[in-house]
Amino acid sequence: MGLLERYLAKEIMLPFLAALLFLTQLLLMTQILARADILFGAGVTALDIAGVAAMLLPHLLGFVMPVSFLLGAIVGVGRLAEDREVMAIGAAGLSPVRLVRVPLAIAVVVAALGLWFSVSVEPAGLREARLRFNEIIKRNLTANVRPGTFFDEIPGYTVFAGRVGPDGWGDVLISDRSDPSAPVLALARRGRLEPVGSEEEMRLVLEQGEVHREDPGGEDYVRATFRSAGLTLGVGTALSDRNALSGSTKELTQAELATFSVPAEGRPPEQARSFAAAYQRRLAAPLAVLAFALMAVPLAAMRRGGRAAAIGASIGAVLAQYLLLRAGEVLAQRGVLPAALALQLSNLVLIAVGLALCWVLERRGPGVIR
Repeated sequence: MGLLERYLAKEIMLPFLAALLFLTQLLLMTQILARADILFGAGVTALDIAGVAAMLLPHLLGFVMPVSFLLGAIVGVGRLAEDREVMAIGAAGLSPVRLVRVPLAIAVVVAALGLWFSVSVEPAGLREARLRFNEIIKRNLTANVRPGTFFDEIPGYTVFAGRVGPDGWGDVLISDRSDPSAPVLALARRGRLEPVGSEEEMRLVLEQGEVHREDPGGEDYVRATFRSAGLTLGVGTALSDRNALSGSTKELTQAELATFSVPAEGRPPEQARSFAAAYQRRLAAPLAVLAFALMAVPLAAMRRGGRAAAIGASIGAVLAQYLLLRAGEVLAQRGVLPAALALQLSNLVLIAVGLALCWVLERRGPGVIR
């Protein structure tokens, strides 16, 4: 790599890393605040928030890296254009298009890193984030039980505790309506709710109490006493309604997506196409930086409108890439185009635009593209 290329690489990398840091922090804070009802509950510690943020980070980087790269390339090359260094390169007999090699080389590295994040790191991170959210929600459920107040956030159950302390509850009443045909009322001196595993189960533990059950269709009435009793509860919707990551295909591995994308008995074709689109989207999104690399130098070399026009054009390119990617996803899910072609449509269109801008820059020189 020559002196010119190293100089331009430095000019690109500094704003790229700054934009990456700023946009990642902004998006991360947005995600945390959007889940404030969970992450700032009574049973949450600062370590829990840090763990969730770390697990969400690979997913957020998939959105941020292409945008940050384009902004970094625009600012880096734009600084050279404002100081007339791009024109000086042309006056020295060197084509300004030569500069495209630098952002393109950086883009290859960024795209490879983005593919690794998208295919391997992001699904694992989202899966771990979902499990951590489940654990936090279950702890919050336990901490939300207040003395002298009926607690009905667990589907099918109502809990009343006369006393609540660090060791559990005192003077407990449990109404179990999970089976409407056989409602159960339990009374106990002590009780507590314990998380079980990382999925949707919790364990209700009662001590020194009695159970009452009446048969609605008959005259039978059952009363039984116990010293200790345990019941595993499926908190179901109490988790899925609060955990936005529940049921997401984004935590599936590429192998799982490939398996589900094959039509099979009991799997509707539209569902298989949806999984195929998700598989191809993971490959297409990180590759957008290659198209942005081709567009960066011609856009930054604009004189009319200055840096503001170049940044405005870059925002337009990012918006166009997102809209084309979403349109390709819809086309793939409807079966209009094969998923591999539909999801790469945005990259193909932007690469064609980037090549056209480079051709104009080569033919007419810097300052003419607008």
